[in-house]
Amino acid sequence: MKRLFLRWMRTGLFLAGTSALGLLGGCESDSDTSGSEAYFAANPYVSEEREEPDPTGLKISPANAVINVVGQQVVFTGSGGEGTYSWSVTDTSVGTVHSLTTVQCFYLCKKPGDNTVMLTDKAGHWAAAQISSSNVTVSLTITPSSAEVTDASPYASFAVSGGTAPYSWTVANASMGSISYSASSSQLASYTMFAGRYGQNTLSVTDSDGHSASATITQSAP
Repeated sequence: MKRLFLRWMRTGLFLAGTSALGLLGGCESDSDTSGSEAYFAANPYVSEEREEPDPTGLKISPANAVINVVGQQVVFTGSGGEGTYSWSVTDTSVGTVHSLTTVQCFYLCKKPGDNTVMLTDKAGHWAAAQISSSNVTVSLTITPSSAEVTDASPYASFAVSGGTAPYSWTVANASMGSISYSASSSQLASYTMFAGRYGQNTLSVTDSDGHSASATITQSAP
């Protein structure tokens, strides 16, 4: 007795020319690959993952910045995304971010180094900007690099070159001597030894960008 059956197509559609299947008699052979079976055998279905584009277009401008100076600031602007913005950095020991407007912040350098500024919108989308240091070495020099003072000759003069004025001068041991300089000519400084205080002291100078240099003062007995 003949049986009528419908073969299910893997695509859920009937191929043209096979929409109506014929009546098959007897038992069906498992090796039948004619018609649609032959097509799918030659054209197997392949499922591939696709990378979805970012629907928000959240961006930070500039995308990169080079910072080499303590206290240097760079303004970043966000665009795209959804809702309000939130700013942050990955390393707060290197620098911090502070809001300016609803779409802007400024980065404040605490010390030269690599860092990342992060921007997050209300929906949780994010963007990043990279901060780097070019490792520029600033030459800051004290002349002379060492000096000797005594009770009879307790004064020594120093000058700094390089760096960025104004400069500030300090001594490591204020009980051994003092340093004086004028704000209008801070590249020059004078050290005065305190009588009866012997040993070594260290004089340091720092420029407005945070670079420093030092000199050694030897205080000798008469």
